[in-house]
Amino acid sequence: MRYPSLEKLIEKLKNSPRVKGIFSTGTTATSLTLSSDIDLIVIIDKNSEEIKSIFTTIENRFADIYFFDIDFLNQLKDKSEVSGNNFDGIFLEWLRKGKIEYDPENLLSNLKDKIGETSPKQKIDDSEKRDLWIKTNYNFIANSRYYNSKDDIYHKALELRLLYSVIELITAYFSFRDIPWRGEKSAIKYLELNDKDLLSIFEKYTNSNSLTEKMKWYSELFHAIFFGEYQKWDDDFVIAISSKDQYDQNLNKFWDSLTI
Repeated sequence: MRYPSLEKLIEKLKNSPRVKGIFSTGTTATSLTLSSDIDLIVIIDKNSEEIKSIFTTIENRFADIYFFDIDFLNQLKDKSEVSGNNFDGIFLEWLRKGKIEYDPENLLSNLKDKIGETSPKQKIDDSEKRDLWIKTNYNFIANSRYYNSKDDIYHKALELRLLYSVIELITAYFSFRDIPWRGEKSAIKYLELNDKDLLSIFEKYTNSNSLTEKMKWYSELFHAIFFGEYQKWDDDFVIAISSKDQYDQNLNKFWDSLTI
């Protein structure tokens, strides 16, 4: 089902000389449900305005409209590998599953055909993996300390900390395995097919009613996410962070020189 206001918007965009392509994606490209939002991608000639997105409403539905330009398409079409969690990888996924609404110069259809034949490999940046590796280990240590405290304010603060700590574990699980993040629904579907044990632990966490139960299943999640070189810190860990908030193993030598 498509809405008149959406069709009218697409027609207005098509009339602009700045607009070189339009496609819908998600359920907007297939079949809107009662809980769907509206996802529209607009290609413009040159993004000199540096616009990224417009958030608005169409037919009383939330709508997010993202903008890219011809230069972006040109640099994307020749890549054999892209970062899965930045807009290179996300755009390709949107286009692959999307419905082209307007494409007078075949910019979108040519790119869609090309990625259908030889889709660029999608990887997760090592910097993203390291960042999550640090966050998940650091927060587990801090959260355990808060839980073991006898001070009630620590326990109340821990309830807040767990709200973001758990989602960090889930996103880290995917990043460590080079699986691009495509939203919470896609994550659940992936776990239903590929890791029912982890999904079961997560569901036990969400059904927990006490802090003790939450910490038990949070700890189970923490120990289940690691993969490859990204593992739980050893008891004698030394993790050096640069002034750019990046992990830098070379700084361990500086630390060692100070502690001889």
